[in-house]
Amino acid sequence: MNMNIDTLDLENIETSDLEKESKPDLSVLEDAKKYGIDLDTLENPIAVKEYSSIPSAESSSKEYKNLWHDFDVNLKDIINIFFESSERIIIIVSDDKVVYLNHTAQKLLDIKNVKAIANEPFLSLVDKDEWSILTSNIGEMLTSGKKQQVRFKSVKGKFVPTEVQAIYLPDSEHFSFILVGEHKRNQVTGLFNNLYDDLTGLPNFFLFEDRVQMAVNNENYKDPGYPRNLVAVIGISIDNIEDFRRLHLEEFALKKLANTLVLSLKKSYTVARGLKYPFWVLIPNITNVYELETEINKITAILQDGISDNFTTHELVTSIGYSTYPSPSHSAKKLMEQSILALKEAQSYSDNRAIKYSQER
Repeated sequence: MNMNIDTLDLENIETSDLEKESKPDLSVLEDAKKYGIDLDTLENPIAVKEYSSIPSAESSSKEYKNLWHDFDVNLKDIINIFFESSERIIIIVSDDKVVYLNHTAQKLLDIKNVKAIANEPFLSLVDKDEWSILTSNIGEMLTSGKKQQVRFKSVKGKFVPTEVQAIYLPDSEHFSFILVGEHKRNQVTGLFNNLYDDLTGLPNFFLFEDRVQMAVNNENYKDPGYPRNLVAVIGISIDNIEDFRRLHLEEFALKKLANTLVLSLKKSYTVARGLKYPFWVLIPNITNVYELETEINKITAILQDGISDNFTTHELVTSIGYSTYPSPSHSAKKLMEQSILALKEAQSYSDNRAIKYSQER
């Protein structure tokens, strides 16, 4: 692949602005301006010297310049070797376009054909909401070394949170910078990603099942002198999810609904992402059926409000199924099974009703 990194004067990066002041053209100034960046600060030799942690950087720079001239070596090739072998994510962005991803970044984002992503908008690799956060912070990141967490989006639609730093690339034709991720050993992966949903950040279904078991155990091993409280498991299906898919709003709808449920329900409840059904809610320590009915009505009202974007409110067609412990279920496993059966029955209707599992079934 002919990386557009060739358009970036990498040899000038090594000596950079310690020797001479860069003179960007007007288009570069405009690109930088939309990020709230003062190129004079970035490209001023005195300012760069202040940010440098290397003593007597100016004299060292001249020394290195002579060194590179003495050797018959292409600096771009050396940098490319280091980039490619690095365990850190390295992405080069130029004028909002992706011009380079190293092997680690390609693997993280499940990119098989790197040519297909070259020159694509950088926005296609990140969560849209966090792109605006990144653009508003990039100036401080470039000048002070500030780190920013970015949720990169893989080609399979998974979101991978990664902390990155930004390095400015002086270039007279393009506004460019490198994003460098944390070392692989420092990233929270593995266990975290196996227990939480990449898209919404909610507990996934496996962690949800574990919390259901813990809630049931808590009631089972209570002091016999205290009455058992109810534990409810509620499954939610979005029956018109295909409508959101056609509008390319599926991820937006799931994130928006996840956020609304978490903010609207009590902190002691668990809102989780499901496998076949999008959302599950665990309500422990219910003192009576009236309290449960109130919470079910609250969830129903949230779903009836639909999903609003900047232009319109989209209707949600949903089904709700739930069951309670210790009656009619007698174990955590039965509690989950009965909730699924109630949810399947609710889907056979077309009036957004909530179905409770009962012993008569």
